[in-house]
Amino acid sequence: MNEKSAHLPARLSGGPSEIAFHTIPVIERAGGAVLTRATVQSVLLDSAGKACGVSVKKGQEEVNISCPIVISDAGLFNTYQYLLPENARCLPGVRQQLKMVRPGSSMVSVFICLRGTRKDLGLQSTNYYVYFDTDVDKAMERYFSMPREKAAAHIPFFFIASSSAKDPTWEDRFPDRSTMVVLIPSSYEWFEEWQEEPKGKRSSDYETLKTSFVEACLLVVMKLFPQLEGKVESVTGGSPLTNQFYLAAPRGACYGADHDLSRLHPYVMASIRAQSPIPNLYLTGQDIFTSGLMGALQGALLCSSAVLKRNLYVDLKKLHSRIQAQKKN
Repeated sequence: MNEKSAHLPARLSGGPSEIAFHTIPVIERAGGAVLTRATVQSVLLDSAGKACGVSVKKGQEEVNISCPIVISDAGLFNTYQYLLPENARCLPGVRQQLKMVRPGSSMVSVFICLRGTRKDLGLQSTNYYVYFDTDVDKAMERYFSMPREKAAAHIPFFFIASSSAKDPTWEDRFPDRSTMVVLIPSSYEWFEEWQEEPKGKRSSDYETLKTSFVEACLLVVMKLFPQLEGKVESVTGGSPLTNQFYLAAPRGACYGADHDLSRLHPYVMASIRAQSPIPNLYLTGQDIFTSGLMGALQGALLCSSAVLKRNLYVDLKKLHSRIQAQKKN
């Protein structure tokens, strides 16, 4: 077992919900509005084929919202395959981009609630990457080719982190409790037969398969962190179908398009960008840069630069220089 860890450069006080908490007032001060429980049904196009708004669901009715520019962070597949009107999905530019990429692999998520504080349990604000083979590519190929009943015994890679240990305000809000999350790669096909069954009411075979991955995760966690033995209060598992339900991630691919070598080909990188083939429709997020949080942030910078027709990286560099100068003075 090879274990690598990565320390985050900073800790987020209050957890990831703070991102929305601080971003929403900025949007509202600029004259914008943030809607919740208003699922986007489609991107609206005018007679010239330009994006001119979105249709959202409010209760049982659809409401059209007009705007000069539409920015989608729903991902390449959701935007092109589900949100565009049917006639726009057939446009050459849209079809060409969709042919260049495929959904990435999905994940099984295991959420562990622990009794005890960060200090009591010896938890660190560290991301752990655990491998069981020096040739990760071969290990992944072997893993995904296995029957689903045997896969849990041959998981090649684990990501383990404690979000509560990253948050300095956690203990004030949730005393004597800690959390840990484990992510492992998974194939959507292993769970696909239960996709039409309602969430929370899927068959016992589905629960048995999901439990096999959860138990495999717990074995690794207890081997790496033996001090957690007897401290587990509850465990919840999420499958690719869970990602599809909560994140609207096609095929449960929570990291969007697969960033394999073909996705990183210079021609593909140059073709899939913030400007979509639909005038006034822009894409943002991880699909136009690379997967993960940092990839999504860079995608947002690229999209903002495209909309504003200004290089925001230069703006950020100037801002950094001004802040450094102020610190010196």
